Amino acid sequence: MLSITILSVSGLVLLFVGFLNKISLSRSLAVAGLGLALVALFYGNQNVLIPADMDTQLSFDGFALKFSALILVFAIFIVFLSGQFLRKEFVQSAEFLAVTTFSLVGALMLTSFTHMITLFVGLETLGISLYILAGTDKKSNASNEASLKYLLMGAFATGLILFGMAMIYGATGLLDFQAIAKSSKDSLDSGLFQIGVFFLLIGLLFKVSAAPFHFWSPDVYEGSPNVVMAFMAVVVKIASFAALFRVFGHYFSGFSFLWWDIVYYACLASLIAGNFLALIQKTVKRQLAFSSISQTGYLLFAILVMKGNMALDGLVFYLFVYGCSILVAFSVITDWFGTRSDITLDELKGASKKDDFGAFALTLAYLSMAGIPITGGFIGKLFLFSPAMEAGLVQLLIAGILSSVVGAAYYFRPIIHVWFSAGQPVIEKERNHQWIAFLGGAMLLVSGLFPDTISRLIAMM
Repeated sequence: MLSITILSVSGLVLLFVGFLNKISLSRSLAVAGLGLALVALFYGNQNVLIPADMDTQLSFDGFALKFSALILVFAIFIVFLSGQFLRKEFVQSAEFLAVTTFSLVGALMLTSFTHMITLFVGLETLGISLYILAGTDKKSNASNEASLKYLLMGAFATGLILFGMAMIYGATGLLDFQAIAKSSKDSLDSGLFQIGVFFLLIGLLFKVSAAPFHFWSPDVYEGSPNVVMAFMAVVVKIASFAALFRVFGHYFSGFSFLWWDIVYYACLASLIAGNFLALIQKTVKRQLAFSSISQTGYLLFAILVMKGNMALDGLVFYLFVYGCSILVAFSVITDWFGTRSDITLDELKGASKKDDFGAFALTLAYLSMAGIPITGGFIGKLFLFSPAMEAGLVQLLIAGILSSVVGAAYYFRPIIHVWFSAGQPVIEKERNHQWIAFLGGAMLLVSGLFPDTISRLIAMM
């Protein structure tokens, strides 16, 4: 709760700082607020501001700590990536950073909720902020369209979640997830409860953009500003999976007979739809959007196996390396093309001739997303596939491996364009975010070559 309070106060301060119209000051304050929230997460008493007899309906346990730390660390780097976008004359920097900070309040609630009300408040705090962020580029029709689509589809998913919650409450008379898990057998066997679990699951699968509930994400990702897409692909995915895992991998793990098959087929559909549809995309952002759907399929393995800390640490590890890959890719793309959102794959042709370091970093990011050995992405897939093998999910494993082969086909396309295609791309070759590409690339190599080091750090949280 202390970290959430710090983020809330930081967001309010940023709104008032906006009157000064100083972008560098706003960014510095935003990073300071996020850094302070991160320090408080590890070293502060989260309930220090709360009366002793008050239940906050939040629990910053080891689970919440792992996901919240990832969210805050990646958010700090994304704020650094936002510099060029914030310098656009029609973008209000302080408002953008304030809304981004407020969205993190919802994200942290999704990692730590114990109650259906706090789950709903977290979803709406994050969701409403994202509707605004997606439409930040006011002069772009694509950005406005993305905001509207996200609003409509997000409201629909929230409606499903609320309906599910209402059914669960009607069956059990309870809102606390731990109490619901301990309800009487008659309540849990009722059709009302089963309908509630079904709709709650479908709504959360919408939020993580799992197939066949993924149709909104490619359009929203493509139309949103680059920095917002990076935020969605990393921070929002981490928060959404934290909520999904907390409900079904933890609280409702004993009811797996009600939801396991749905997650199984959503996992399979995400692997197939994400990878095969990514093959035919012509723009960088849309390809990464379908790639994100396929990554959702791999991440759902952790929900299916439910082997306690093993599944949890594998999920956190995979989200870490995936987040590093996205950050590296967008840092290079931003240095090359600025704030442009309509970058085609053909525009990458010959890029290595103008920026060999950027080309190497981008190659490393794509290799990791493809799951090629020596990168963190390979180890991440191994951590998710191993428990699945022990659980006997052979058919799903075969689908995952084959889809990885298909994924390699489209991940290698930009690599081939960058290094082996003739062309003179129009790139800016700025060095503003080279340090982000360097740090992210280093993490991908360290996690691929020395995975035990990263695994131990995750286990210690």
